Amino acid sequence: MREISASKEFNLWCAKQVEKLKSPLCQVFVEPFGKPWVLLADWGESQDIMLRRKDFDRSTFISNRMAAAGSFHATFKTNDAWKATRQWMQDLMTPSFLNKLVGPAAHSKMVELVDLWENKALLADGRPFEAAADLNHAALDVMLVFSFGKYLGHSAIGPQRELIAQLDPSKVEVGHRNEPVSFPEAPVDEFLVAAHQATEIIEKVTNSMAPKFSLWWLRYTSWYKTTWGTADRVVRQHIHTAVHRLREGKVQTAIDHMMMREEKLAEKMGRLPDFENQVLVDEHFDNQIFGELIAGHHTTGAALSWILKFLTENPLIQSKLRSALHSACTAADKDNRFPSFAELNRATIPYLEAVIEEALRLHSTTVTREAMCDTEILGHRIPKGTTVFLVSNGPGFYSPSFSIDDAKRSPTSRAAKPRSWDETKDMKVFDPERWLVQKGLDEVEFDGAAGPQLIFGLGTRGCFGRRLAYIGMRLMTALVVWNFDLLETPESLSSHAAEDGISHRARQCFVRLKSLKE
Repeated sequence: MREISASKEFNLWCAKQVEKLKSPLCQVFVEPFGKPWVLLADWGESQDIMLRRKDFDRSTFISNRMAAAGSFHATFKTNDAWKATRQWMQDLMTPSFLNKLVGPAAHSKMVELVDLWENKALLADGRPFEAAADLNHAALDVMLVFSFGKYLGHSAIGPQRELIAQLDPSKVEVGHRNEPVSFPEAPVDEFLVAAHQATEIIEKVTNSMAPKFSLWWLRYTSWYKTTWGTADRVVRQHIHTAVHRLREGKVQTAIDHMMMREEKLAEKMGRLPDFENQVLVDEHFDNQIFGELIAGHHTTGAALSWILKFLTENPLIQSKLRSALHSACTAADKDNRFPSFAELNRATIPYLEAVIEEALRLHSTTVTREAMCDTEILGHRIPKGTTVFLVSNGPGFYSPSFSIDDAKRSPTSRAAKPRSWDETKDMKVFDPERWLVQKGLDEVEFDGAAGPQLIFGLGTRGCFGRRLAYIGMRLMTALVVWNFDLLETPESLSSHAAEDGISHRARQCFVRLKSLKE
């Protein structure tokens, strides 16, 4: 595992193994005295396992590495506990909740990001600066609005915006045009610090060869105790205030909706709501709320970085996207203002969707499933308890698929015949056109099923927060491209090297911005 320790890219290592062995299915021995892992590099069988086969479920591999998040629904097998948790959360991805509360608030946070970057671009005077921290702050603010609405009273992006707006230009160090500007970072509230620290704790466990031992050791550290103690205290406070709002007939935030669902479930089951049950609050509501906060902001922040990197490297695509945005939001263009959330949400912008989907495809992460009984994949026996890694950055995704005898496929896979695009084209190239389908002479449509994509998983156990993530990505991409020209950054700041953990995160994300304000 020296290669993984050096590169920190587990996904890349998986793809190298299947390419080296020239097989869509192979086993690797990694964990000392542990069972071998199985690597599957085939879109059709991967889709089949996630969508149709009941002999595979969420893997213990993921549960062990996400154990620091507690009883978070994403770590559960598809059992009664998972179903009960999802009942509490069933309102949170509905269009009415996302479009009425989360969307407009997320738009305002992305406008704050644009304002912050207007000031940074002015101070940088044509030099690049690091963008990942600001994107993480913006993504965290979106998740805070989702969870707590206006009631938390703290922001991650706000303090950065205030600090940079007041920064004396003479305090910015003079440097070469290609030398990045280093801006100061404003302190944020302790709960927001805890959210960032919690992701680091989970990533330490995730990347450990002995995750259970790592978590056991971390639980004795002051870092762990402070982080989770702060998170638990704040979330519990907001659960109690949400119960009071519910009794007043006010249901607005994600926490409010979860409390409302508990009340309705209790009524249906002929019992009293368990709002005062500390075990229930700690192990269920608390873990779901903070777990979503961690997972949502970290993965979305990583995706935003990759979107900006690909657009920076492809100025023609960036220009085409800007034209598509202006054509779709003509009133905002005419009035020389930002498009509102309502305008962006109402508009059909296939090229925007395609740009996002292609960026997601090219920073994919390996998905895992576990065999729940003795079974088969491509004619090979897979014992119960085997972890199967669905490789989404190798053959079938970034290079031509392996040739596989259909007789070896599962019956449901043969019947499904998933679509794939022209594999004679370079599949490693950033090309949003892959996701567009021609409709008539001048009209195209976005087709999210045009080709292989596993970034959010599929089926019942696909990513719960997918719709929320797309809102954040659409808004950031649209507003940044509307307001800035993303200019080329020097090669030394443009690496595609990444680190794998909760997400596939770029090690470098620098931007050189030219404001398009008239």
